[in-house]
Amino acid sequence: MQDKITHPLFESGFRIFFIAAAFYAVSTMSLWSAQMSGMTDILDRIVSMPLSIWHAHELIFGVIIAIVAGFLTTAVPVWTGTPRIRGAQLIFLFLLWFAGRIAIVFSAKFPAEIVALIDLLLIPALAFTIAKPIITQKLWRNLGFIPLLLLIMIGNTLIHIEELGWGEDTAGVGIRLSIGLLILMTVVIGGRVIPFFTQNWLDRRDKKVTTATPEWIDRVTIISCLITVVASAFPTDEFLLTTLNVLTGVLILIRLSYWQGHHTTSDPMMWILHIGYAFMGLGFLAEALSLGTDLLPEVLAQHVFTVGGLGVMILGMMSRIALGHTGRPLIIHPLITVAYLAMILSLLSRILTPLFLPDFYEAGLALAGISWVVAWVLYLIIYTPILLSPRSDGKAG
Repeated sequence: MQDKITHPLFESGFRIFFIAAAFYAVSTMSLWSAQMSGMTDILDRIVSMPLSIWHAHELIFGVIIAIVAGFLTTAVPVWTGTPRIRGAQLIFLFLLWFAGRIAIVFSAKFPAEIVALIDLLLIPALAFTIAKPIITQKLWRNLGFIPLLLLIMIGNTLIHIEELGWGEDTAGVGIRLSIGLLILMTVVIGGRVIPFFTQNWLDRRDKKVTTATPEWIDRVTIISCLITVVASAFPTDEFLLTTLNVLTGVLILIRLSYWQGHHTTSDPMMWILHIGYAFMGLGFLAEALSLGTDLLPEVLAQHVFTVGGLGVMILGMMSRIALGHTGRPLIIHPLITVAYLAMILSLLSRILTPLFLPDFYEAGLALAGISWVVAWVLYLIIYTPILLSPRSDGKAG
């Protein structure tokens, strides 16, 4: 029996988690930028982690995992034809996420063991929640999300192991593993939805082209991505790792080339997904460049993945899901197009300024942070009223 909670915010996972993730993306980047510019030292006083680790950790487990939770708790009931994850069940998952954020942000005020325990609770709870309908309905094609989530939890555990003093240099491994697995998840999901969305878009406009990709390219791309992600997380021969990154990056871009993205330039909601997927491929090539040469620092290559691939793709998907799952037409608001451009500017200013305008490094860093914040603030302005309101078509969800 469904519980009696009826507020739209708790009727589907994307609503509460998308708002929370966007708000947290604004809050944490604002704090980080203020700290880096010398405007405040508040993070030194309340966070126990090294701040570079905290910055990466909260991007992964504060922002991106919240979006993953919103996506999976919405999509899995649709895929399986089972009742929506809503009400008390959804509130429980959200409170686990929220408790983790409080524990991490104020980690200097609590025992490290308690911080770790609280922060590690969400992902296994999320995995259990979505595993039940997947297994019950025998949708084995989607079962892979469960081990992916649990491996991401292991990445988080490695970060906490170093913070607890139980190991050395494990936090970097945990961050690389977690980011890599999220990239793999995005490559898999993007490979399903982008050609599907694009084909529908093309068909509605009577464009006689297909987004079909040869099956062997799909399989080889995912296998290559998986191998590269695992190899990148642990000590691996530099030449082998460079080769794997080049291979995976090229395969992703080849796969993308079949999806007819050049036909979609008139629709921001379409081209943003193609650009985001392109940044995934470019991220692997950037990693290869940072490994094989001195031309690109590794931290900048990582930002191609996190801001370019994950940030751009996620913002594009969130804006589409929030319309489609509330019964609204898939027509983008002009300010969301500005948000897309701001996210891309955030990446470009973070990457290009230190490479080509080192004298303006601090200005470039500030512009990257401001652009990131602007993108998410615009999302909140446009989508918060939508996410807090009932579906426009009167249906539940």
